[in-house]
Amino acid sequence: MDRWLKSPVGKSVIQAETATFSELVPLGFYARSLQIGMPEVHFLEGIESRERYIVTEDGPSVITHDGSNRKQDRKIRYMIARPFALPFPERSQNLIVLPHTIDHCENPHDVLREVNEILEPEGCLVIIGFNIFSIYGCIHSLLRKSDRMPWNGKFYSTGRVQDWLLLLGYDLIGARMIIYRPPINSERYQNKMKFLEKAGNRWWPGLGGVYIIVGKKREMTLTLNRKLSSAWTKFLPTVVRPAPQKVARTMNKEVINSE
Repeated sequence: MDRWLKSPVGKSVIQAETATFSELVPLGFYARSLQIGMPEVHFLEGIESRERYIVTEDGPSVITHDGSNRKQDRKIRYMIARPFALPFPERSQNLIVLPHTIDHCENPHDVLREVNEILEPEGCLVIIGFNIFSIYGCIHSLLRKSDRMPWNGKFYSTGRVQDWLLLLGYDLIGARMIIYRPPINSERYQNKMKFLEKAGNRWWPGLGGVYIIVGKKREMTLTLNRKLSSAWTKFLPTVVRPAPQKVARTMNKEVINSE
């Protein structure tokens, strides 16, 4: 992955991801923030936080024996652990970011359940991943059986990831599609085709190569008859938004009678 991140395509993707991440994460102070995966990129660098952690499975290449970064001295604590077995107590984190973590894990459900345990109520969870319905998804379908990163991972649709969050009791507070340029490994091409980002954002917003979804954990949730995938539509431009429909929501009769 480190080799791909240093390529022209990788650099353009990370630059767009970090910029969008900073825009979507709600402003405020996060006492403890956590990044799981991709230790080469510091998404938490611009976050106002007292404690910052990065969990990685490949510690020796990034971390020294005293837990500091070899490249630069940053106020970040590194920990070596698996994404589905994190060394943190319950409700101990205020902000958690998963940069392509579920793209390259065996079971994303285990990871999300573990993250849900350590995230405090009203805390924010940010998921960054490759969109299966995009040019990146097409290349992934051709190269997924190879050992080439990042194509050998598992790409998911935004609707599927969103449904996972809503089932865990999260409110969708931010989402965006980015990266509409084909992944041609040329710095000149990447700079020349930047106009496709604005065009794609306007005309085909659901086909971006990367999605970024921000959810806020609720303390308690009521079971409602609702369409899970409908929440994503409010983040789409009006020109591509489906016609509004009234959705009947009924509560349990026992709850109504008790009032």
